[in-house]
Amino acid sequence: MNQTLSTINSFQNFIDAHDLAVIHVMRDNCSVCHAVLPQIKGLVQEYPGVALGVINQSELEAIAGELNIFTVPVDLIYLKGKEMHRQGRFIDMQEFEKHLMLMYQSIER
Repeated sequence: MNQTLSTINSFQNFIDAHDLAVIHVMRDNCSVCHAVLPQIKGLVQEYPGVALGVINQSELEAIAGELNIFTVPVDLIYLKGKEMHRQGRFIDMQEFEKHLMLMYQSIER
């Protein structure tokens, strides 16, 4: 599941509605952000029931303050509404997947 989140409330509702959610924060003119997004989408598709929310910080500037974001891209993993893992700027996909897999296994038991 892939959903564009355009308000702070939609972001909050999204992480509250899903036991395990990945959030990708990007900007319009960020080539790295646009390159990482398909990789994150592909990774999330490997885990049934994991939701992906995409936030364009160019359209929702307030998200930077809400999430303490100083650079993009930022990819976050939320488990039961709590931020459990964060990577910014340089996304290590293997490390990100390791954390996602551990959290996924914890809710599958």
